[in-house]
Amino acid sequence: MKKLILAVILVAAVGGIAYYLLQKKKQENPIINKELVIGKWKIDSLVTTKDSTKDGLALLLFAMDSTAKKQVYDFQTNGQVIVSLPNDTLSKKDTSSFAWGKEKELLWKEKHADSTAESLTVIKLDKKDLVLLSADSILIYFKKVK
Repeated sequence: MKKLILAVILVAAVGGIAYYLLQKKKQENPIINKELVIGKWKIDSLVTTKDSTKDGLALLLFAMDSTAKKQVYDFQTNGQVIVSLPNDTLSKKDTSSFAWGKEKELLWKEKHADSTAESLTVIKLDKKDLVLLSADSILIYFKKVK
């Protein structure tokens, strides 16, 4: 009887340790492949993660801008981001820039000469999706342009 109780305690302890290690591994942030950002992206949507009038205004302005969801963001290997409308060769293209900061930090400059950059946290980056979190808690969902 003592051996049976000891065996049950041992199995429970091993199970508890295994559960703890698996949970700890789940919580670790996976390393992102930064090269996947290179290419053409379109903003799919904006979502605020907190309730704020300022954030609501930003989302409303985005929704009202008829060209905002059509713009293509071309991330290039030299750190430039060319923002343009698809199939529009006549209009002036805006040029921004990006650089990688800490682990999952993308630094965005509206103009390459700007001294300060906006820090965005990369939530997801794969072959199809890019999700960025701004400092004011707005999630920016991008879809890869084919």
